Amino acid sequence: MSPGLIFLLGLVFCLEQRIWAQHGLLPQPSIWALPGAVIPQDSSVTIYCKGPPGMLRWQLLREGLVITWYDRISQGVQGLSMFFIQPVTYINAGTYYCGYWKEGVWSGLSDPLDLVVTGVYKDTPSLTALPGPNVTLGGNVTLLCQASQYYHVFNLSKDGRNASPQDFLRQDHKNFLISPVTLAHGGTYRCYGSSKSFPHRWSLPSNPVKLLVTDPSAPENGYLPIVIGILAIVVLLLLSLLFLIFRCWHQVKHGNTDGETKNQVKCKSTNSVMDFQEENQYDVLQDIQPEKDRQMDIQAPIEEDPQEVTYAQLHQETLRGSVDTQFSHTHKDSSDQRCVYATLTLS
Repeated sequence: MSPGLIFLLGLVFCLEQRIWAQHGLLPQPSIWALPGAVIPQDSSVTIYCKGPPGMLRWQLLREGLVITWYDRISQGVQGLSMFFIQPVTYINAGTYYCGYWKEGVWSGLSDPLDLVVTGVYKDTPSLTALPGPNVTLGGNVTLLCQASQYYHVFNLSKDGRNASPQDFLRQDHKNFLISPVTLAHGGTYRCYGSSKSFPHRWSLPSNPVKLLVTDPSAPENGYLPIVIGILAIVVLLLLSLLFLIFRCWHQVKHGNTDGETKNQVKCKSTNSVMDFQEENQYDVLQDIQPEKDRQMDIQAPIEEDPQEVTYAQLHQETLRGSVDTQFSHTHKDSSDQRCVYATLTLS
């Protein structure tokens, strides 16, 4: 089949679909490409077409010197069809449409999708910022895209935004003037070259140029308030921590002092009680003994431990004495004095 006949058939097909779309019999499908519509040569791309569920057949059309289309039988009822192209070459560059067949008629065409293939021309342009990449807010800067090969159109991209050719700034000369410069103009730029005959076939990307926009009215060091705020917070935290440590130390110190006072009072009370018991026991013993025996006790020298009381057998009556020695709870700062009490048993 001759190319002219193919072209006529494709033209008739497009006109037929536009007529159906004007009648509004079927909803218009949508089309997009992933990972984007600006694709390096020899990579891959997937074109998606979506319409209402229940389609039986999809068609993807590409405009060019010869209109070509791809048929695809719909799978499932989601109304989504995918056209995978790998590897992408300069032949795949162009404008794409998609349509679907349902209820015996063709739908209207989708909106156009411009698929650009980069690297078709092996020339690498050079991008320069004049007077320099550091620009003052409200000033002017010119991005100059130069190439050894002649191009009719120069395409400028920013921050790698290449989802579609509409994201590029396109013009027929190599000087891109930005005036006045705003903060939104800051970023990384690249440029491409192309021809009018094949606008979807681009050159390799140029070197990146990072444009830095500064505001002279802003503080010289914009991070200084943030640093001061962080330092203030750290100082407050340290002061709070020191206060807690001092408070805990103060409570521990006063707790030990109160404990020592309580132990000393307890020991003194115990000693007083024991002394009182010893005096009462001695008085009882004096009442029980005859006077003669008491004289013997007075005459007999007694050497005893000042901390113990010893009782001896007197007269015909037997006194059984048992000494129980109990040491008081002694604090480390108190003396070693013992708290002693005695028990007397008369038989």
